[in-house]
Amino acid sequence: MRILVLFALVIAWQHAHAEVYKCTGKDGKTVYQSKPCQTAVKAEQLDIQADPEVEAAAKARREALESEYDAKKAAKLEAERREAVLRNQTESAAALKQSAIAQQQQVEAQQRQAAALERQAQQGANPVMIVAPPVVLPAPAVPQVPGAPVPSGPIVKDRTLR
Repeated sequence: MRILVLFALVIAWQHAHAEVYKCTGKDGKTVYQSKPCQTAVKAEQLDIQADPEVEAAAKARREALESEYDAKKAAKLEAERREAVLRNQTESAAALKQSAIAQQQQVEAQQRQAAALERQAQQGANPVMIVAPPVVLPAPAVPQVPGAPVPSGPIVKDRTLR
């Protein structure tokens, strides 16, 4: 930054001591330029000297602006740093919350699994006898013999497991 300021001062010094030519053309137009007049009716070299008081005031103003710029830049960098820290803390808190939720879900799954195993163990201790319901079969078609009794109702077959 100081090199940039030094460079600006050197350029300003060169421009302050540069030659300026006032050229008046045939049509009466006045033109100011840094090179000598070639096709002018009237040419005049102007002697421009820098005023030390104006230079000092300009230098003070420039330094004030530079210090203000540096202060704003430092404040901006500090704000960005604080924002990054806050963002990092927020992301860390969110990650911890997600981890806690996942752990809670894992614990609940383990509890459900333990309860299911316990129910299975209890069912194994109490044997269960499975009895099939009775099946109703339709009456078989029996050839009719004259004078034989006719069966009435369905025939029930007992299917109990033994």
